[in-house]
Amino acid sequence: MYNKALTKPAFPFDRPPRHLGALFWLHGTESEAELRQTFDSAIGAGIGELTLESRPHWDFLGPKWWKDLKLILSWCQESGVDVYLFDEKWYPSGVAGNTIQHMDPDFLRSSIRLQYIRYRGPIARVSLMPPWTSAPRSTILSAYAYPLEEGVIDYERGEALELSRPDSPHMHGIMHAIDWSVPPGDWIVCFIVEDRSDNYIDPLHPGAVEAFRERVYESSKTELGHFFGGPLKGFFFDEPLYYNDEQQIPWGHELRRRFAEAKGYDPMRWLPALWLAKESDGAASFVYDYYEFLNSQYAETYCRPLYEWCERNGLKYIGHWYEHEACPAHGERYMFHNRTGEGPGDFFKVAKYAHEGGIDVVGNQVIPGFRNRDYWGLPKLGSSAAHIYGLEGDLALSESFGAYGWHLGLRMMKWLTDWQVAKGINHFILHAFNPKWPDLDCPPYYYDGGCNPQWRYFSDYSNYANRLQSIFRGGRHVASLLLFYPGSLAYAGASTPIEDIQQVLCEHQYDYDLIPEEALVHGVQTEDGFLAMGKEKYRGLVIPGISCLSASLLHKLVAIAEAGIPVLVADRYPKRIVSAERGQEKKCEAVLVELLRMSSVGFVDCAAELPVALSKAGIESQLLLDGSGGEGVRVLHRVGDAGPIWFVSNESLTETAEGWFRMTDVGGGRPTLAWEPLTGERWRPAARGEDLWLSLPPYRSLVLTTDSVLLPEGANAIGRTVPAAYRSGVDVLRRQRVSEETISFEWSGANRAGLVPWLELDPSFSGTVIYRWDVELEASNEGERLLLDLGQVEEIAEVVVNGIEIGRSIAPPYRFDMTSALRAGSNEFQVRVTNVVSNRMSREPVLERLPEAAKAVQSVYAVPKEGGLLGPVSLEWLREAD
Repeated sequence: MYNKALTKPAFPFDRPPRHLGALFWLHGTESEAELRQTFDSAIGAGIGELTLESRPHWDFLGPKWWKDLKLILSWCQESGVDVYLFDEKWYPSGVAGNTIQHMDPDFLRSSIRLQYIRYRGPIARVSLMPPWTSAPRSTILSAYAYPLEEGVIDYERGEALELSRPDSPHMHGIMHAIDWSVPPGDWIVCFIVEDRSDNYIDPLHPGAVEAFRERVYESSKTELGHFFGGPLKGFFFDEPLYYNDEQQIPWGHELRRRFAEAKGYDPMRWLPALWLAKESDGAASFVYDYYEFLNSQYAETYCRPLYEWCERNGLKYIGHWYEHEACPAHGERYMFHNRTGEGPGDFFKVAKYAHEGGIDVVGNQVIPGFRNRDYWGLPKLGSSAAHIYGLEGDLALSESFGAYGWHLGLRMMKWLTDWQVAKGINHFILHAFNPKWPDLDCPPYYYDGGCNPQWRYFSDYSNYANRLQSIFRGGRHVASLLLFYPGSLAYAGASTPIEDIQQVLCEHQYDYDLIPEEALVHGVQTEDGFLAMGKEKYRGLVIPGISCLSASLLHKLVAIAEAGIPVLVADRYPKRIVSAERGQEKKCEAVLVELLRMSSVGFVDCAAELPVALSKAGIESQLLLDGSGGEGVRVLHRVGDAGPIWFVSNESLTETAEGWFRMTDVGGGRPTLAWEPLTGERWRPAARGEDLWLSLPPYRSLVLTTDSVLLPEGANAIGRTVPAAYRSGVDVLRRQRVSEETISFEWSGANRAGLVPWLELDPSFSGTVIYRWDVELEASNEGERLLLDLGQVEEIAEVVVNGIEIGRSIAPPYRFDMTSALRAGSNEFQVRVTNVVSNRMSREPVLERLPEAAKAVQSVYAVPKEGGLLGPVSLEWLREAD
């Protein structure tokens, strides 16, 4: 249900195509009536796609599971709703409800760990105690003694030590000790131990993956194949991973043999370098080779067979991995997308085998007003994968809002949606519609058993999200730059987090796509001064600080620089070449020196200097603002058959962006029309040459386009031919403050006056309160319009003037044009204000009946938030817009 080419958004404004998806949870305990009620609520509120998820279903892959699926699939078929099947009983994907790893001992997750001991010799007859292998199925793989020269391990001179047996129980102590005499000098003895665990499969074992495919995918085909090609569009995977602990490194089925066949040498003597970076200065090539092989094999062994099975059966394989910032119990933080453990090792190696780019926005890791590394980088992973791999429709999905808790209201949902759309996300799957109530499993659930007072406004959000998804699918993305994704090179040496580079590019309005090494070396071409890949062309390449380059990447960078295309390196120069052919190392090092001297190659000491360097290289930012408040402005540019289109949003919570906006990379035309996708208002902004005058308040977004894309007749179908009420502050003729004492509201059966924060009145209250006041007005002058500005509202406002519904808003600014409803004399104002459900859930009686283990998270998910009309409330007289 997506547009193959970006075309005119000529759909009814209140009935956009339903692209918005949602997880639909199944436990097996719900009645048909409960399932139907949740289904009708979701579909009636604008959801057009469901991912049917076991959460967990007590009879997963059993008769009741199939019965529930067939029932809901039949409803979806009748309603024209698309469906994806969640491919697991409970995340992470890959184990079919923890059954696969128990089918065969070889299917158990495999990892290796290091133990070592240092000596200074000579010392005669040392008894080396082997590592304990008391954990089930642990094996000592190797023991090597290495000389150290000035603290650096000489792996070439390492001596293999003979083990008397591959295990060593705890209480055996040194019964199985290795007798060894330490030669003169400094030495380190390293033991490598393989551990097997039943908490996950070995994703490098083809048999384990085949068993998972048979158990889940083939059985689904047997039971539900008649829905393939109808409502059932594909499978949804959720967070498949390695699952090794922080001090473990993934190992796997016949990995030693497979590595040796692929790389031409035995990895065993080099394995300690995977941990001992400081002591392994000369082993960077092995570390690069190991992770390049490991993560490629993960993608080829686990992801590719499932992806290809879906393709053969006319289905899509979509989902996401762990991508966000980790918070380990100890040590330096890292990003999951380029790590093993809970991550996929290398995001772009696995993303190659999915039909959409995919991310997960979960657990308050990004919220309005805060800027961590996820804020700068997370959505660009998914959208970059869609662009560089040429995925159909440029589709990039986001599973959004899981475990945010009940403080997530429609206002925050809109902000988070804008944040992602501006970075290329165009397929949203909400987490989650839950027919089970009460429940405390990673809310929100939106309807929340009928408790959520914002539910009546949910379609305002869903229609908004559907409009954006419809408009920004298909066509071609326009970006200035490629930003290199370090992948295996980040394991081989020091590297600057790409998110730190992304922050600078984003703040200075340089759009980009992330590009992994394989795609850059083999997929990117130089054409007429541009870097070309698929549908896109880029004007330059940015390399985050990395300490080493692969030989193949080195030669690609030389070719790019020779074509006169700017290559900018930020933070640190690469000083070493890895993975060069034997005997070619010195030659490659000389080429590296020459590369860094080429006129097209530049270096900046820190990422903050990139904008100046880019400007000197002739690469302009994609949006220029001659005005104020531009820090929070973000822009996305796409071009379709009908012409160019831009999405411009303001992520600031306090500052209005106002002034003359210029889109520098016009891609076939300049914007002439502005359209507010939340309200439907559209207008032709004032122009100054190539610039447009725009006023963009916090939380708001605009679609800018040309007459060729949004012709008047098309525009009439999607909105009103009037400017947005907040279009500009310069047109305000005068303001009149409404006295708080004149504003009344009813609370607990009593009338109150003023604008009192609801937390002061009752911190457990969630609901709607009506504020009332009267204002005497004279007849309006011709050419003037009168606006109501409510100031601060927590957090939804609906306005009625003289009995006429004026409008409502789920996000600031709460500013409404009342001109058509006003009369000379007394005018009656009513404002309905609705807060979030979190306050109620903090003390909700039905949650008290849940088990104590479940209630332990109630305070996490139910954080009381402010509510009410807080003002100041004022009337504004504006000149009639031309």
